[in-house]
Amino acid sequence: MANIGLTLGNKLEVELYDSSNERIKLLLVSQFERFLPDGSMEILAPIHGGRIYPVHRGAEMDIIFERKGELYKFRATALERRIEGNIYLLRIMPKSGEEHLQRRNFFRFSCLLDVRLRMFETRDTREEDRGKYTKAITKDISGGGLCLLTNQKPVLGWFVEGDLDIGSNLHFIGRIVRVIDIHDKGKFRYEAGIEFVDINEKDRQKVISFIFESQRKLLKKGWLTK
Repeated sequence: MANIGLTLGNKLEVELYDSSNERIKLLLVSQFERFLPDGSMEILAPIHGGRIYPVHRGAEMDIIFERKGELYKFRATALERRIEGNIYLLRIMPKSGEEHLQRRNFFRFSCLLDVRLRMFETRDTREEDRGKYTKAITKDISGGGLCLLTNQKPVLGWFVEGDLDIGSNLHFIGRIVRVIDIHDKGKFRYEAGIEFVDINEKDRQKVISFIFESQRKLLKKGWLTK
């Protein structure tokens, strides 16, 4: 079997499959812990919505991770669950080597964060011509982009430059790929899907780490699935 390039602390997405080998439409987050001598590995028990998700012995899954800005996955089988101190662990056995993934959707984490942003028509618009910053909030965020709620009308295909605080400042440039008029559903008039187009590996990992740590904080509040 080909080597799998994981190191301690790597953030993971887990996609589970049912007994008919159909993917369960539920994305879980986890973290790599260690390789074991028998070729298996331990990961933190996967989390969804701040709760530990029960993965049973024999369950099939794809493990997805990022390395140097590229996405990879491998297939694995769940072997056993255990608790070490107050840490919930899942031991899995890889069934394939890592496979490079083409561009895909990342796990999306629902959260409300203040955003400072401005919109402009073309990627090469000069700094001084990009207009004034306005305020918005996030609806959710992922390693690939975010969903914004705003009162400034977005234009499909335009670009967004923004800043938000995810423990440290994240400066991003994205492209508007979806616009929904929600003026009759609350405080904000528009929902806009933003795809990151200018983000380095360090900042993308910052987003993924923010999502993982936010899930962990929810878990520590006692929202556990038994």
